Amino acid sequence: MHYEQELFAQRTPYLQWLKKQNTEFDETCGKQIHRLPFCSCMDSIGRTLKNVQNINVMNDEICMFVNCQGVVRQEAGYLITKAFSEYPDAVLVYADEDYFGTLKDLYGLDDACVPKEIKEEFEDHDRGFFRGDPWFKPEYSPDTLDSFFYIGNLFAIKGSVLLDGIRMYGMEISLCDFVRKLSHRLVKDRKYNGFVHIPRVLYTNNALETKYVLAGWVHNPQTTVEKSETDYGLVSIIIPSKDNVAVLRRCLETLTAYTKYANYELVIVDNGSSEDNKMCITHLIKELEAQKKACAIQYHYTKMDFNFSKMCNIGASSANGQYLLFLNDDIEIMENNGNWLDEMLKYAAKEHVGAVGAKLYYPQEQQTAHILHKIQHVGITNMAIGPAHKLGGLVDQGNLYHGHNLADYDMLAVTAACMLMKKSVFEETGGFDEELAIAYNDVELCFRLYEAGLFQVQANRAVLIHHESLSRGQDTSPEKQKRLAGEKRRLYEKHPALEGNDPFYSPNLVQWKKDVKYSVGYLYDFERKVEPIRPETASMFKKFDFANGIRTKSRLLGKLYDRLVGNNLPMFQIDSVEESGTLIVIKGWFVLQRQENADLHRRLWLIRITRDQDYRSVYEFPISPQLRSDVEGLFVGDEKTKNTALAGIQLIFDKNELMKGTYQIGVVTDRSGLVCDEANVIEI
Repeated sequence: MHYEQELFAQRTPYLQWLKKQNTEFDETCGKQIHRLPFCSCMDSIGRTLKNVQNINVMNDEICMFVNCQGVVRQEAGYLITKAFSEYPDAVLVYADEDYFGTLKDLYGLDDACVPKEIKEEFEDHDRGFFRGDPWFKPEYSPDTLDSFFYIGNLFAIKGSVLLDGIRMYGMEISLCDFVRKLSHRLVKDRKYNGFVHIPRVLYTNNALETKYVLAGWVHNPQTTVEKSETDYGLVSIIIPSKDNVAVLRRCLETLTAYTKYANYELVIVDNGSSEDNKMCITHLIKELEAQKKACAIQYHYTKMDFNFSKMCNIGASSANGQYLLFLNDDIEIMENNGNWLDEMLKYAAKEHVGAVGAKLYYPQEQQTAHILHKIQHVGITNMAIGPAHKLGGLVDQGNLYHGHNLADYDMLAVTAACMLMKKSVFEETGGFDEELAIAYNDVELCFRLYEAGLFQVQANRAVLIHHESLSRGQDTSPEKQKRLAGEKRRLYEKHPALEGNDPFYSPNLVQWKKDVKYSVGYLYDFERKVEPIRPETASMFKKFDFANGIRTKSRLLGKLYDRLVGNNLPMFQIDSVEESGTLIVIKGWFVLQRQENADLHRRLWLIRITRDQDYRSVYEFPISPQLRSDVEGLFVGDEKTKNTALAGIQLIFDKNELMKGTYQIGVVTDRSGLVCDEANVIEI
């Protein structure tokens, strides 16, 4: 039963997260809560209040709007009242949500295969369903709200504010439009604490099929007009580039061919191309000027080390536009997305907006009849591990986590591979930090904008191709990794309040690893750092001495013996050894063939390679079960090799807690002795 419980737990992380939540609350409420049911955010205020005989009595109450398709959690009333009490300027309070469904619908599990005793612990007995698919929402996001009604199915408004709004807008205004008008008033007055988010699941939706519906979505597909309908003013497009003539040509040719917004100038900043390439770039500029493809083209050539921040600042200082668009030279404009710049400008023109980013795709490896693009960027999430691209690597298909690939969203940061803002805002903020020469300069600028009270917007209808890091390569070498770590330190030294904090990414979501799918932040034992222990006696190590029966894949006699007796055939594989700062992560799996693996107690050994086989150079770590469905699939049909789903190995430890040296990786079990692979060697 323990194996089945652990297996169920690893396949239902949200249920385990719910189990750990503190459900204690005080039922004493201050103001009375008036519950108002609605069916859709497009319902009129009048329809919602049709059963209220005297609306004036709500003046001193809290009006809690509840979608009739779901269930309100017991503690909702108390927490909403508490929020209004703690935030005197609050006019609206909203919370997180989840869904009811079967184990199959929510977690892909066959209900019949889960023991009744396990199901009973997590099942909602009134409805016979389970909870899943949580929607953890961002803090107040005015531009997201204008894009779709992310406030959701449970929210509360001060009664006095509701009555004032009815007098101003009438009873026929929809809930969605009413809330948006409230938001617009707050934005105009810079009262961003008027909308309060409770980062807690207080509503469960019965209609799982609505998960992919963006309520109140303002969908504005690309039009086929030949030119832009609005002139926002001159945009200076600043492109840092060096010795990248073919890539720069593709960028400029697609930009001038497909961009419908015509009021722009080009500012190319070159930090030292070769004389031949400099001549080619000059010739390219003359071609574009002859074709009158841009209002003007500037070319700034200065030999210096690559410093993205400095190059952008140089371009900005000579720019003539009211807006600055920072654009990588490895960006390619898509033929069917000519309104991309208009989509960005409509946000950059707003008083409360700082930087605006575009949706970026990886280039297609091959063209097919039905092109499915992979996402490179739809905003930047500031996680506990640092900044990370949102949805990076996922195929842009369908509705990804409540429209993060479809709707325009407020973000803490966007990438300067394509970043637009007013020139006045850029100058007032101080431009790019030139001490951040390569990485995190865009994030740091966005942090300053956020701290100045400005919102960054991810404009997902502006779509471009990004040949990522084509100009300077990937940051994979030890030297580059060291520089990257140093620039991350500077980022958080300048903005300590934002380290591990992103108001647009819920603290209930995963923080300790890069997460593009918006996974709940439930920590399994195998995801926790493990302390090394030493075998207690020399005799313990001698039991598995290299000279006395250590099992290695290179020992032919050991393999022959195992095959002859058919006993405890171990399968051991290390998939990767990753290093992050001082932490080392070892990933792999271990299975005993022709055995029951459910109760297999495994320990990982790191054996320091020394001449004298010193047992004090051995470190032992307990291995916690980890779900590996791929490993389970290897043994489908093998009736003798049982319960292999939890065969995964993920071990996290601090390398500073071990002696320096070369170590061989092995696994010890009570039924196999020590199993090693001579190829699995790591340096500490």
